Amino acid sequence: MGANFLLVHDAKLVLVLLVFLLSPNITDSVATSPYRFVANLIHHDSVLSPFYNATATIADRANQSLERSLAQLSYLKAATTVETPEDIRGLMVAGSRSFLVSMFIGEPSVHQFLWMDTGSSLVWVYCIPCTGCNTHNPIFNPSLSSTYYPLPCNNDPYCAAHCDHERNWCTFSETYGDGASVYGNFATERLSFLIPNEGTTTAPNVLFGCGRLMNEPHGDMNGLMGLGYGETSLARQLGTKFSYCIGNIGDPDYMHNRLIVGNGAVVVGKSTPLAMHNNWYYLKFEKITVGHNTLEINPRVFQRTPQGRRGVVIDSGSDWTFLIREAYLALRNTVEQIIGGSLTRSFVPQRPTALCYYGNVNEDLEPFPIVKFHFRGGAVLELGKQNLFKSLLNIEFCLAVDVANGNTPKDASIIGVFAQQHHNIGYDLSAQRLYIENMDCETDLVNYL
Repeated sequence: MGANFLLVHDAKLVLVLLVFLLSPNITDSVATSPYRFVANLIHHDSVLSPFYNATATIADRANQSLERSLAQLSYLKAATTVETPEDIRGLMVAGSRSFLVSMFIGEPSVHQFLWMDTGSSLVWVYCIPCTGCNTHNPIFNPSLSSTYYPLPCNNDPYCAAHCDHERNWCTFSETYGDGASVYGNFATERLSFLIPNEGTTTAPNVLFGCGRLMNEPHGDMNGLMGLGYGETSLARQLGTKFSYCIGNIGDPDYMHNRLIVGNGAVVVGKSTPLAMHNNWYYLKFEKITVGHNTLEINPRVFQRTPQGRRGVVIDSGSDWTFLIREAYLALRNTVEQIIGGSLTRSFVPQRPTALCYYGNVNEDLEPFPIVKFHFRGGAVLELGKQNLFKSLLNIEFCLAVDVANGNTPKDASIIGVFAQQHHNIGYDLSAQRLYIENMDCETDLVNYL
């Protein structure tokens, strides 16, 4: 299976151009494609998720959420110490992400759940024949699809070096830090997205990876939907914008999270500069306020260095938020001052630095001031109690923010999806701006569609 599948910018561009040159009727199909593609976005712990465990307790889900978030943090810490994603892709941990995208592939269509990943730039699914594939999805059989088109090796520089000559396939491979790896071929195919009572949108001739060989020790990979800024990303293939609206993650019956890809994505509200580095989306973080008080944090600790260290990443793969030590301690100390006199501390063995208390979030934290993350340009992420605290039991909860680094201020901070609840997050890749808007995904989002 060789080296990880990692394409430099020029190779990606050549490959995408190859798709447009080889795919039949590409011009007509793209010209008539929808303005936006709307998909159900399903949290790992939702009843709609193939990973949902009805017997899991609140504490079980909270611990698993923290473990997934810590895995994502480890990957980010590795990513910020090198200058090219080629050196760190293999450190990624399979199944460390938070959200699944419900979609269909092929004609006739086959339902798939793919992990949403804003830190990578490829869509891939398992394909028959597939050796070692263990998935919650039905495995896609390309031989039964009338819209499947495998990319031949040809004379393209990337494909010439990554070629299965026996089958005349342009190939890919990807390896993960926990030992999982996937190998397969590039192809184009039709992707469809169905929202009950709202209809279906279809994207023709999408470049994707057809996984044929899998070595997966943990059995929790379903495939990936890459929404990074590389040319092979779904976000770049279908336009230059995407957005997602996240509601109440703590309610497993909540069904209104949405992903929208295409130039008709919901890009509204105040915006802030969006920087792209090593496959990650970085923001210009300025300050944290708690109620009317601004925390005493030197803004420089949020700035990314020329070597790629520090900075603040907005991420779809981590539930928890992790802040650089100086910022975390300022927030933690303020929370302790507000809560400490009325509730008793508890301790979580898996994460001794976490700030936890015995009590009920809804009953014992009323009222609690709004915490705000402020970004350059006026964009603000507002953290209410559901964004800021995670219940472990009905009588125990933790601050869903933890320290991002050890004793040295070298590591990047992550803004996780707990903090993004009750917001619409819009990415405009061409303008390099990120938009944040407080939104009820069930009632408000329909006004923009």
